[in-house]
Amino acid sequence: MLKTVKDVKGEKQLWGEYVHKKFEECQRDGLELPPELAEHEPYMQKLANLPGKHFIEQKVALNQRLEPCSFFGDDVWNRGVLDFMAIEHHRAVIVDYKTGAVKPKMKQLALFALFIFHTYPQVTACYTRYYWTQTKQETEEEFLRGRIPEIWNKFLPDLKQYAEAFRLNIWQPRQSGLCNGWCPVTECEFWKPKRSK
Repeated sequence: MLKTVKDVKGEKQLWGEYVHKKFEECQRDGLELPPELAEHEPYMQKLANLPGKHFIEQKVALNQRLEPCSFFGDDVWNRGVLDFMAIEHHRAVIVDYKTGAVKPKMKQLALFALFIFHTYPQVTACYTRYYWTQTKQETEEEFLRGRIPEIWNKFLPDLKQYAEAFRLNIWQPRQSGLCNGWCPVTECEFWKPKRSK
């Protein structure tokens, strides 16, 4: 399947972008959250009180040698944006805001930890968490520098498949939770319409 379909932002995606923007303005500029997000002020304050240097919407990128590089550089291989991060000495705290339903397992936190280990050599431990805005829950996971090879192994099958897809410009269908009406590729064998409420 050729990668020709363009994504159209839905209501939930637009809401997610709005929440991220307001959290960013609160953390970076000290602005109050709008009334519809005021319930998250205590969590914003909790993050603001963390020790160390704070980074808001921090862009990180690596080249194929796993060296930090420009986000849009010619040699960029992998990139991401960290919603919130605090670094103090050898410790990093990374928070990713999630506006959807709580999901038990996701690899994104592991990838964020790898970005930090390769970008900040002094960091030996990453304490990562999702903040689920619908329930105000946190999902936490700790990653240690000594386990970098083990963490990368989680991604190797996907990386090999992505490299082959880019080389051939052929994108194999992959079933996921987005198949139920969220994905714009309606001709895919896994696509299903959204479930009615």
